Amino acid sequence: MCSHHNYTATCLKRTVKCSIPLWAIPALIILVNIFASCKKNQLFSPGSYNAPLVFRASDSAIVLNQSNEYNAAITFNWTTGSNHQTSSSISYILQIDKKGNNFHTAIVNNVGTQIYSLSYTTGRLNDSLLNRWKAFPDTAVQLEARIIAIVGDSVIAPDTSNVLSFTVTPYQPVSSTLYIIGDATSSGWNANDAEPLTPDQSIPGLFHYQGLLIPGHFKFITISGSFLPSYNEGADNQHVVLRTSYSQPDNQFLIYTAGVYAVNVNLIADTISYQQLAQPAYSQLWIVGDATPNGWNINNPNQMFRDPDNHFIFKYDEVLNVGEFKIPVTTGNWGCAFYRPYSNHPPIADDSVQLVQPRGGPADANDYKWYIPTAGPYKIILNLLTPSISIVPFQPYTKLWILGDATPNGWNINSPTQMTPDPNNPYIFTYTGHLNVGEFKIPIATGNFGTDYFRPYSNHPPISDTTCQFVPVNGGPADANDYKWYISTAGNYTVTLDQLHETIKIKMQ
Repeated sequence: MCSHHNYTATCLKRTVKCSIPLWAIPALIILVNIFASCKKNQLFSPGSYNAPLVFRASDSAIVLNQSNEYNAAITFNWTTGSNHQTSSSISYILQIDKKGNNFHTAIVNNVGTQIYSLSYTTGRLNDSLLNRWKAFPDTAVQLEARIIAIVGDSVIAPDTSNVLSFTVTPYQPVSSTLYIIGDATSSGWNANDAEPLTPDQSIPGLFHYQGLLIPGHFKFITISGSFLPSYNEGADNQHVVLRTSYSQPDNQFLIYTAGVYAVNVNLIADTISYQQLAQPAYSQLWIVGDATPNGWNINNPNQMFRDPDNHFIFKYDEVLNVGEFKIPVTTGNWGCAFYRPYSNHPPIADDSVQLVQPRGGPADANDYKWYIPTAGPYKIILNLLTPSISIVPFQPYTKLWILGDATPNGWNINSPTQMTPDPNNPYIFTYTGHLNVGEFKIPIATGNFGTDYFRPYSNHPPISDTTCQFVPVNGGPADANDYKWYISTAGNYTVTLDQLHETIKIKMQ
């Protein structure tokens, strides 16, 4: 079987290079007739052929369907034809054109020698109809095909087969790209930064996405940077519908619970499925070792912080000592499973991590641990989904500001209200003064709204919530959806931010 990217060709061979006794010739003739289909790399000596060139097709009326994009839509077969008793090889050219064009705009395939069958895939034939012959989707087009046989070095005039006529109805292909967009996604409603879905490698029109989604809405766009065309919620939350105009309904899918989701969209069937993946194996993790404040106290190790939006993410922000650490999945028992590196004391830039069960091979037997070579503040992030670990020394900011209509200077990014650093603690900044009813967030720079911020984990949390997070530009849902704190009662407040431990206290005086 010979192959081509968009068509399949069948090769027929005869092998005659051998020395045989005369008594074996009748048996050989029988074997040649039986095994007339063989591989092209066999040795071949052309014989004398003198038969008419007959051309056939597998169908005469074809309606193309994109679901069969990678499958054969039509197969052509032809006989050997004649080499006019020259013993020369015969090569073949297959031509297909729109009826009436007299093959002037034909697709030309130089099939080669000893090949007597060729198939066109649905996708290739459809592309030719729409782009080569400017056909309209869902409108039948009459095509013609023929095979040309060329003998040897073309000294003899080529033979041309009978012309086959057949009709083909093309389809309008669905988009080959798809992006997820919405306030439920990490990129929010920024069409330029929407996350792409992955096309399925074997099923036409099917796309896959796996990632964090938070409470909110989402839909799909087909072109990065453009809100149209889009695929929106259809008759229900199991169907999508193509939206090509702003006047059409803009129904969106809804996420109620934050988590990592698997999303599958089939643009041909107009279907969608999305479901939250299983939660991580552990809802609590700890860090233990002489690099940590609580040292090797397995009964009371320091606890890591689980991201409320992404339960696969665990964080630990602290001043660490020179020394070792590992991450147990429980307390009070050294014989538990640990998250460990793949070797003892790897460079802290190495992000590889593994879960090692008790008696779990060399990593457990040799008690692999991470090593902090320099004392100081660090931010550690463990991702159980990837899995990966980030261990980064922290350099505190020397200036921070408070920005928003709740603050004295409002939304003036060029001159926001500056916070006061704690002279005894480089990680603490404070604002004390009047706050209006309104919002605020904490930028690390002035003059540009597109900077990094300290933000809450959700928009407008209760001011009693002490959690906050450092969010870089394009740093997930908090940045995409512009999470801010909200002051519901005007008055005098003290706002205290701990940038290392990522906590905030908002206290009305």
